[in-house]
Amino acid sequence: MYYEYGIDIKGLDDWEVSLVKVVGGFIWLGFSEQEPHKMLCISADKETIFDCEKGTVSPTKCVFDENERTAVCAELKDEIINICGQYGGELPHKTAQGEKLSSVKREEFKYGKTLVREEVTFTVKNGSSFLVYEGYAPYIYGFSPDGNYFVFATDGALTVLKRKQ
Repeated sequence: MYYEYGIDIKGLDDWEVSLVKVVGGFIWLGFSEQEPHKMLCISADKETIFDCEKGTVSPTKCVFDENERTAVCAELKDEIINICGQYGGELPHKTAQGEKLSSVKREEFKYGKTLVREEVTFTVKNGSSFLVYEGYAPYIYGFSPDGNYFVFATDGALTVLKRKQ
């Protein structure tokens, strides 16, 4: 299924698109605990910081450990950032404000190999649920530590939603 923002945002009335970015060679991402509106994104080519509130992206340099799943960069005050992505780890799937994510995975044999498809459902504060994604397994998705940002990364794009003020 094709979605304009990589995900279907219909029904997510308390949320708005902050940014959508193609990230070639995506590997890891992680939110700052000290500044939860900032997210570090690590790809095969470069490292960037997404300001999820402003919808901007700026280059950075960081040191990261794939085994420990941590990264450090000066722009984030040398905070140890827990990173996750297609090779492990995960982001929170619940917010203190009451939203939650759930998914159903299924395998299908196609193109001579077994592929994983996934349906991701976003439940809003009032309990209504909306199917936001149906397709091949995304790399990573979840909420920022403060629950004010939602990120969804596939091989096509990385989408960040922010809570409306």
